[in-house]
Amino acid sequence: MFFFNWTKKENSEPPKLQIAGLSGLGDRPQQQDCFAFSDWLDAHLREQRGILLTMADGMGGLDHGDEVSSLLVTELQRAFLNRPVDAAPDAWLLELLGQANRRVNRLLRDKTPGGSTLIMALVLGDQLFHLSVGDSRLYLSRGKGLVLLNREQSYGVKLDLMLVKGILPASELASHPQRRALTSYVGMGDLEGVDRNTIPLQLQDGDQLLLLSDGVFGTLSEEEICACLTEDPERSVRALEQSVLAKHRHRQDNYTALIYRHGRAEG
Repeated sequence: MFFFNWTKKENSEPPKLQIAGLSGLGDRPQQQDCFAFSDWLDAHLREQRGILLTMADGMGGLDHGDEVSSLLVTELQRAFLNRPVDAAPDAWLLELLGQANRRVNRLLRDKTPGGSTLIMALVLGDQLFHLSVGDSRLYLSRGKGLVLLNREQSYGVKLDLMLVKGILPASELASHPQRRALTSYVGMGDLEGVDRNTIPLQLQDGDQLLLLSDGVFGTLSEEEICACLTEDPERSVRALEQSVLAKHRHRQDNYTALIYRHGRAEG
């Protein structure tokens, strides 16, 4: 588990955020989730480039998921340090994704298929830009509510449209065997889909961003996730882990939770 907090010094003001994250194996032999965040204690870096949170979930049904997710997170955090301060944030995230996808495709060129989901959340001042590929989730917790900010790239989206068009009966929608199959992921070659926002989301004091792998949101309901959230990200990620493990699910997937709290920390 990784957790960073801030200790108040005399005549100093607390930063406007806290971050905590953890990953666990679950009932799997290998950890294929990976996460990281940029150095938010560096005030100059925060002001000039913002804060980048990244999370990748290597695909368990393919090989090299651990390599791909680790490479993704490492490369994206490294590239973040070189972001031109005048670059348009939404376009820069797309460019960064393209570079990372090409790097992963080169890694996999002479190997068996592999891949990973990806979430990038870039906080610039009070604005949020995000980008995702695959089915990992980005939530906004505001007050007592929980809002899903990104849309997954899965066959389930196509099935929903088939239902609307009358091609698929409602009785087959939830039980379709390919519903969770990803239609876009990093490492597949040319990406088939990307979800992002071009108009920034204005963050408010007390807002929390949750980056979750399917080992969390596939195990806990949104109501159960909400019940784990406090004003302290460290306690929240610990509560999420305890709730996941309390389910005692057979073949529990790797689980990762990364939480960012926006707003003036108490000193």
